[in-house]
Amino acid sequence: MAQELPSTAADFSRIRAAAAALDCPAELLPVAVAAFTGAPEPAPGPARSLLEAVFAAVDRVPRHEIGTGDLETAAQDWPALSVTVPATPWQAATVVDGLVDLLRPLTAGRLRDAAAGLGVEAGELVRRLHDADHPDGRQELENPAGPAGRTLREALAAGPDWTAGLRVWMLAVPELAAQDPSTWPQVFEDALRGAVLEVLARAAAGLLRVSRPDPAPLQWSAAGEVLTAGRPVPGSAHGIQARLRPAKAQRPLLPGWDRPVWPLGETNGASGEAWRWEAGWPLPDGTFQGQAGCSATEPSQAMAKFAAEQTLAELLAGARGLRQSFTGRLLVPRSQRPAGDDPALRVITLRSLLLGTSRADCGDGEAPTRVQAWQQIAEGISLPAPRRPELAAADDRALPQLIDFLTAQAVVLTPPALRYLAGVDHHAGPLAMDRRHARGLRRAMEPATAEEAEQLAADLGPLLPGTAWTDLLDPGVLERFLDEGP
Repeated sequence: MAQELPSTAADFSRIRAAAAALDCPAELLPVAVAAFTGAPEPAPGPARSLLEAVFAAVDRVPRHEIGTGDLETAAQDWPALSVTVPATPWQAATVVDGLVDLLRPLTAGRLRDAAAGLGVEAGELVRRLHDADHPDGRQELENPAGPAGRTLREALAAGPDWTAGLRVWMLAVPELAAQDPSTWPQVFEDALRGAVLEVLARAAAGLLRVSRPDPAPLQWSAAGEVLTAGRPVPGSAHGIQARLRPAKAQRPLLPGWDRPVWPLGETNGASGEAWRWEAGWPLPDGTFQGQAGCSATEPSQAMAKFAAEQTLAELLAGARGLRQSFTGRLLVPRSQRPAGDDPALRVITLRSLLLGTSRADCGDGEAPTRVQAWQQIAEGISLPAPRRPELAAADDRALPQLIDFLTAQAVVLTPPALRYLAGVDHHAGPLAMDRRHARGLRRAMEPATAEEAEQLAADLGPLLPGTAWTDLLDPGVLERFLDEGP
C-alpha cells in the first residue's frame, strides 16, 4: 500500500491519499474502502452516492486529528455527546454532525434504498430501536394496524426487559421493513437513520485510516493460518515482528442479527472475516511475546495488515528504548554498561528488590533455586529474568552471569541492592525464599564502611519508628515498611 503524499498540508486530500494507498481510481473508492474495512460492497445508486458525499465531507480532515474508533463512537451516541476516557475529540462529533446533515434531506423511501445498498444489518437497527426513547412511537401505536403494528407495540411494552425487548424487535424489524416506507412509524425511521449514520461513520473512519501516512508494506509469510512479518532492528537478533491469525467468529447476539434488513444478493453482506494482529518480538526460546496495547481484531485481513504495519513503524522509531510489556526485556540488548542518558536505563534500589521479594511466592511450595528466586523477584517488579537457552538461566550459573545479563538489559543495581542480591543468590540449590531474604537482608543491612552506610540510608530510607532492620525479616513488618514509602 505504498503511497505518495502531497508536499504540503494545504494540498492534503484524504481521497487522493486513500486512492493511492488502495491503488484504485477515486471513483471506485467507495468499493475499495468497503473491501478494506470488511463492509458489504455498496450497491450502485443511492448508497454509493451517499458514500461519495461522505468522503468529500472528510476529505480535508487534518492528519491525526481524529483517532481510530472516534467517529464510530460519536455516531453510536449521536445526538448525545460521547462520554469516554480518554475523551472523544470534539472534531469527531463535528464530522458526525456533518454526516447527519447528509441524511436529513432523504425521504423514508430514499433512506431505505440507501440502507439496502449499504447492507444495514438487522442488529444495528434493532439496537437503535431498543435503546431509543419512543414517545412518538407509543402515540402512533395507540390503535395499531396489522401484525407489524402489534409486534411493534409488544416491543415498546417490553420496557426494561433487555433480552425480551431485543427478541420482539427482531420480529418487528422485518415486518416493518416490508411495509411502504411512507407508513413507517417515526420511531422506526429515526432508528434507521441512526443505523445508516453508523455505517457512514465506519466508512469515513476507514477512509481516514487508510489515508494516514503508511510505511512500505511488509513481506508477509504464512505458516498454516498464521501470517508473520518483521522489520530488522540494529543490535537486535530478531528485530520487531507482527503476527496475524484469523479471529474466532463471534456468534450473533440473536439469530438473524448480522443479516441485511434488505438483502440485495449474495454479495450484499459483510464478509464475516475477522483477523487478530499483534506486534512484539520472540523470547529466547522462540515463543512470541506481544506488546501490551499493540494488538486488535480487525474486520478484514487488509485492515489488520495495515494496522500492524503502522504499529511496527511507530515502535521502530523508539526501538532502542523498547521493553517487552510483561517480561521487561529489551528489544536491543546493550553491549556495555548503560550510560545515564540511556532511554531504557532502570536503576534498581534495595527497596525495589525488597518489594519484589515481598511479592514472591514464600508459601509452602517447593523451595526455589537461585535462578527461580530471581525469576520470582523480577516478576514482582517487572524486571527481566534470563530464559533458556541463555547462559544466565542455567542452574549452575554464578551471580556475575546474572549481573552481566541485567547490564545487557540496561538494568543497574545500586550497591545496597547488589549486596542484598548477593545474599539471596548465594545458595545455588533449593532454599526457601524467607531464608534467602534473611541472608540478603543481613548482608545489605550490615555496612562495612561509612560510605556503605550512607548508600544504605539513601537507598532504603528510614525504618518505621520503634523497629530495627531485623524486624524486616517478618513479612508483615516488611509489607508495612514498603507501604510507608521512602
